[in-house]
Amino acid sequence: MNKKTQGEANREWGKQAEQIACDYLVAEGYAIRERNWHGPNRVEIDIIAQKGTTIAFIEVKARKGDCVAAYEAVNEAKRRKMIKGGDVYLRSQEQFFYYRMDIITITGTSEKYTLDHLKDAFLPPLT
Repeated sequence: MNKKTQGEANREWGKQAEQIACDYLVAEGYAIRERNWHGPNRVEIDIIAQKGTTIAFIEVKARKGDCVAAYEAVNEAKRRKMIKGGDVYLRSQEQFFYYRMDIITITGTSEKYTLDHLKDAFLPPLT
């Protein structure tokens, strides 16, 4: 498989993984508020979901194998962007919400996978 074909296959698996994550969240009682939300400065948050008075900003990471833990791909730069995006999103709301930053990892294939939901995976730094 050449690089272009491999890249397309990875993007397709990523889209499938986001749908799997949304289906899981809905089954767990969450409402999906946004998918692939774009904020300022090239910020993208894969899923914004709400359960009660809590909004979860969720990064979805998918891997076909378990050679590298998917959550390790959420580096410091991505965490900073999610925090900034979450702040912008929350400030645009007309009511107060609790919030957290989650990571959902999906390892395997669309037919057979393992899903892990890491709630409160990281916190904004204290300033």
